[in-house]
Amino acid sequence: MKSYLSILFCSLLAAGAVHAADEVIPEGTQLVKRADTIAHIKGSDKVFTGNVQVVPLSESLPGMPVTGAYVIFEAGARSFWHTHPTGQVLIIVEGEGRSGVYGQKVSALKKGDVVVCPKGVKHFHGAAPDQRMVQMTITGYDPEGKNVTWMELVTDEQYLNVEK
Repeated sequence: MKSYLSILFCSLLAAGAVHAADEVIPEGTQLVKRADTIAHIKGSDKVFTGNVQVVPLSESLPGMPVTGAYVIFEAGARSFWHTHPTGQVLIIVEGEGRSGVYGQKVSALKKGDVVVCPKGVKHFHGAAPDQRMVQMTITGYDPEGKNVTWMELVTDEQYLNVEK
């Protein structure tokens, strides 16, 4: 499958186009996605606790190996522990959230806060216990096409261990 995608991608480049997700972007143009056409995907209970929606915004492009998404965490929802091989940037766009590094106190986050998580740092993020949180994520891919390694769930004790 991966070799098929590589062949398809090379064919599109040769034809003067770039492939992003399921769209083709003709050379010399840009892609505009209308908000009412972007899917909301339910977050899997294999990597999230609580009600989470993922809204994919952009896929990796040649020379720009990152993805962007909104992640909507309802009150009390959070990711499992995870790492990123090239790092991740979170921008809090609504509500109040939490982000923690394994073994450390958890940070409370508010609209406008930015979290920069370097590669390989075991962390989680999610909503406050009593408020939803929406974040924009920018996540890089490594040369093998991987952007996350999921681990175990974040316990209530870990999640509630907020710095004062």
